[in-house]
Amino acid sequence: MRILGIRIKNLASLEGFTEIDFTKEPLSSAGIFAITGPTGAGKSTILDALCLALYGKTPRYKQGQEAGIDIIDVQGTTINQGDQRGILRDGAGEGFAEVDFIGTDGQVHTASWRVRRARDKADGALRPDSIQLINKLSGVVFSGKKKETADEIERLVGLNFEQFNRSVLLAQGDFTAFLKAAKDEKSALLEKLTGTRIYSEISRQIFANYSKEKRELEDLNLEREGIATLTPEELEALERQKTTMEQSIAIQEKEATLLNKEMDWHAQLTLLQTGLGAAKSAQEQAIEARKNAAGREQELKQVEQVQPTRTWVDGQQAAEKQGAEKAATLHHLQTMLDSLQQQLEIVDKQLQTAHESAVAAIQQQELAVPLLEEARALDVQIKEKAEQAQQAATEAKAVEATHQQLEQQLQEQQQQSGQLLASITQLQQWKADNSTRQPIAENHGLISAKLGDAQALLDAAQSLLPELERTQTAIAEAKQSKADLEATSVTIAQQLQAEKELHTAASQALAGIPVATAEKEKTATDSRIEDLVAAEAHWKIISHSQADLHTVKQQLAGNKNELNNKTPLLVQASGQLVVAAAERDASLRMLNKARLAAAENVASLRSQLLPDEPCPVCGSTAHPYVTEQPQLNHVLAELEAAHQQNDKAYTSYLQTESSLQETIKRLTETIALQEQETSVKKTVLAAHQKTWESFLIYPHAAEIPDEQKAAWLAQQLQDARAQQKTLQQQMQLYTAKKQELDALQQKISALERQQHENSNAVKDTDRRLQSLQDQAAQYHKEEQHHNQALATIEQSLSAYFTAPGWFTHWKNDAAAFVQHISKFAEQWKATVQKLEEDSRQHSVLTATLEATKSQLQNTSVEVQKKQAALSAVKEQQDTLTQKRKAIFNGEAAATIEQHLKQAVTAAQQAVDKIKADRELLQTSLTRTTTQKEQAEKDILLLQQQAETFHQKIRDWLTTFNSRNASALDEERLSQLLAYSSDWIETERTALRAIADAITQAESVLQERTTQLQRHEQQRLSERSAEALNELLNTVKTNLQQQVQQKNEIGFQLQQDLANKQKIGDLLGMIEAKALITENWARLNDIIGSADGKKFRLIAQEYTLDVLLSYANIHLGMLSNRYLLQRIPNTLGLQVIDQDMGNEVRTVFSLSGGESFLASLALALGLSSLSSSRMQVESLFIDEGFGSLDPATLNIAMDALERLQNQGRKVGVISHVQEMTERIPVQIKVSKQQSGKSKVELVGV
Repeated sequence: MRILGIRIKNLASLEGFTEIDFTKEPLSSAGIFAITGPTGAGKSTILDALCLALYGKTPRYKQGQEAGIDIIDVQGTTINQGDQRGILRDGAGEGFAEVDFIGTDGQVHTASWRVRRARDKADGALRPDSIQLINKLSGVVFSGKKKETADEIERLVGLNFEQFNRSVLLAQGDFTAFLKAAKDEKSALLEKLTGTRIYSEISRQIFANYSKEKRELEDLNLEREGIATLTPEELEALERQKTTMEQSIAIQEKEATLLNKEMDWHAQLTLLQTGLGAAKSAQEQAIEARKNAAGREQELKQVEQVQPTRTWVDGQQAAEKQGAEKAATLHHLQTMLDSLQQQLEIVDKQLQTAHESAVAAIQQQELAVPLLEEARALDVQIKEKAEQAQQAATEAKAVEATHQQLEQQLQEQQQQSGQLLASITQLQQWKADNSTRQPIAENHGLISAKLGDAQALLDAAQSLLPELERTQTAIAEAKQSKADLEATSVTIAQQLQAEKELHTAASQALAGIPVATAEKEKTATDSRIEDLVAAEAHWKIISHSQADLHTVKQQLAGNKNELNNKTPLLVQASGQLVVAAAERDASLRMLNKARLAAAENVASLRSQLLPDEPCPVCGSTAHPYVTEQPQLNHVLAELEAAHQQNDKAYTSYLQTESSLQETIKRLTETIALQEQETSVKKTVLAAHQKTWESFLIYPHAAEIPDEQKAAWLAQQLQDARAQQKTLQQQMQLYTAKKQELDALQQKISALERQQHENSNAVKDTDRRLQSLQDQAAQYHKEEQHHNQALATIEQSLSAYFTAPGWFTHWKNDAAAFVQHISKFAEQWKATVQKLEEDSRQHSVLTATLEATKSQLQNTSVEVQKKQAALSAVKEQQDTLTQKRKAIFNGEAAATIEQHLKQAVTAAQQAVDKIKADRELLQTSLTRTTTQKEQAEKDILLLQQQAETFHQKIRDWLTTFNSRNASALDEERLSQLLAYSSDWIETERTALRAIADAITQAESVLQERTTQLQRHEQQRLSERSAEALNELLNTVKTNLQQQVQQKNEIGFQLQQDLANKQKIGDLLGMIEAKALITENWARLNDIIGSADGKKFRLIAQEYTLDVLLSYANIHLGMLSNRYLLQRIPNTLGLQVIDQDMGNEVRTVFSLSGGESFLASLALALGLSSLSSSRMQVESLFIDEGFGSLDPATLNIAMDALERLQNQGRKVGVISHVQEMTERIPVQIKVSKQQSGKSKVELVGV
């Protein structure tokens, strides 16, 4: 697997688009390259982008995935601190990471991860991220869901996320810590590096499985001791009780069904009574509405009578309106005529004035021609002199500027020469004052490197002190913990012995209780109580059934008698209904014809008919209804009255027939139901009697009179329940003792587990104590080594420092000491360079001063010549300008000529425009005069039409008032005609609806009265709803008790069968469980533990051996002197020094460079182990170089270059200057403003 390119957009500090292409020079041919830049610039962001593109997550963000800890994103939203989408740069709406790589199939692919905000706005909420995979050769995009795409990328890479982190992103820094870590820390680091945490889980799960199987085996043994079964006699009694209960339950359910039916009858009665009251109220409201509508009917009648006059009134109003409009138009036209006449007189005067102005303009133009020619000649001469003056002025200014520039330059050079002399003197004096410290400045690099090594040694020595103190404290705590655990073991053993003695005593006490006899007696008592409860309830049911059967027989006889009386009445009502329907239909047809003759729209059409002209509807030339026909209105009223009478008669006969039909139908159905109910009740009563005889108490109850049976049964039930309570108390005592025994057994099991766990804890404490003692000895040895190395460095650097006690000063504040000498070295170097530069500049400046003085004398003479020439040209220009100003005051000839032409043109255009305006005015005057004459004719005609319509209206009112008692005037006529035809139709419909509402309300009232009567005849018994509800509750209670007793009997039978099966199966289960428990116990002894440590150590020792085999191969390529080995029975490491006769050495004896080589070999070994099935050609190292001294850094660089020679492309992320200087190809990440960073590819 090889990385070919990385593309980044808007991630962390890398704003905008960034691309790193490993297929182009210089990266394509570079085996090793550096990613450099200051801390926080964004170097590690490149590796984050690599992981995001391939796996959609990064190691850094994965460490922060902790539930419940959120950080603010944009206003109003938060995200989890481990959410990788948080890498999107603030202020960016979208970003991505893309990687080109060669997959396991040998083809080039592009994997990308993208994230954006809502609407791609910087203030939008984060949207879900997405991933994509493209085959670059074919351009095909992998089609699949997000999980499927991630799996395909992982397959092509050949590594999962954890393997990639171990194989490509080398964990060299973790192995540096692993080499010299304590025992427990070694285990944690190795688990992190190799991913062996699964073995801890396996160890804990084995221990948990063993504990679970052991508890289940103990529970099976206890269960075998406590299983009880029924005797054959008890089993037979329970079966007999179950059969009796099932029969009784069936009878109770039938009785409950009949009672529910009767309760429904009472509920329906309440609804019908409520409906009847509502119908009466609706009838009263309809009658009241009819009375209130009398005035509306009279108003509607008058509106319909005046409709023939609507055409005349509308015609009069239209004529009057048009006459008023024409009068206003006439007045407006007269005003226009007066105005047009005045405008015509004004235009005539304007035309005369414009003609005179045009003649004057032409004369002025002809007089100005000679002066224009003279002015043009002078303008040409003035222009030539102006150009000559401008040229002379430009040349004079140029010479003057050169002269002034030379004067200023001479002054600056003289000032600069004095400053350089002063600076040279000051620098020479400073160098002489600090000559004693010259060796420090010239050897600053060596001194800083040595002091850096000394600082590392001093820090290491000081860091050992708290570690040593913590180790000593841990040793004391481990010893105390061991003593406490041993004391706890003794206490647990004593408690266990005491609890076993209590368990033995409780077992003996439980065996003395006669539980079998008590259970047998309780079973017999329970059966007797169940029989008594069922018998008592059944006797009540029999009594109610006898009473109900008598009531139903009486109702059946009454309903049959009523049916015989109603049938002849129905035949008579049907005949009357047929006759009434024929009369109603005939009157309706006559009424419709009359309404058609008097309709509003017909009357309107008739008013437009002309004598002897055919009607457009019927074609007749005679129009008898054109004029008003009062007889027609009278006939229409009589027909309406006759139809209403026939309609009421029909409605009455229809209600009578419907009521009789419903009554007969109801009686027929009720009789059929009652006959069926009588048969059912007889059958039910016979079944009740047969069931009563099957009860165990029946032979004894048969001797008791019927009226005393209920009290006798209640007394028998009370006596049986008292006996049942006594037996129940004996059973509860046995159960309590049994629970106490089970609790003691559980306590004993817990103490045994605690004893085993405590024993394991003692062993773990012994091992931990031994590890701590070894660690303390190692810390003492390291401290001595660091102190010796510090003394050597002090001796080697004393030659450069003349002041006594300098090393003590350095120890007190190493950073300030190093900063001080670094500052002095930089100052010395800068001073020497400045002195040399100032001396050189002073020599050059002295020669420049002489040349400048010579140039200044030459320019002074040239300035005087140029100024004299300029004065002569200006004098000639002024003479010509004065002469030109005398003609047209100096104004341009072309402008004067243009003004004169424009004046002539404007005067002529004014004359033409006034002529055109006069013609328009004359046309408007003629048109307005014609319109005025036409308006006067129209007004006269409209006045005649209005008078004609008004006369017709007066004639109609005279005729109407003579024939009607209520007289009308023109004002009242207008009010009546104001009602529209829609209002008339709406009002007519509303009044008709009021009349229909009365008929409907009466019909509904009659129907609901009939329904109530019919329902009352269907009553099944005379019992009230309260009595029925009480009886139903009693039946339900008895039924529920019997069902519960039946279920209890069934449960006892099932439990007995299950117990008998358990006894047969339990021994086999115990044997199988014992075998499983034994196998888990053996496995637990080998690798099982509560904390998972036992198997984890075994797996980690094996994994470490495999890792060392890979690491030694890489170590041999880096340095053939050492081999790494695991110290037997530990996770500690030792080295074999092959140059010293295979001497075994501790890893603490390795120098800094040797430790780096060992940790790098381990990291490369882990990479090989994690990618054993493929060759990883791209590696990245992001740690471990900042703390190396110069000598160790050289070793590290040599190792990386050898790694490059193995065919791998290695990327080193570091800000160490000495290291980056040795790597020619660099990806430089530099900080910019506003937290931005820029990525550049450079070649050093």
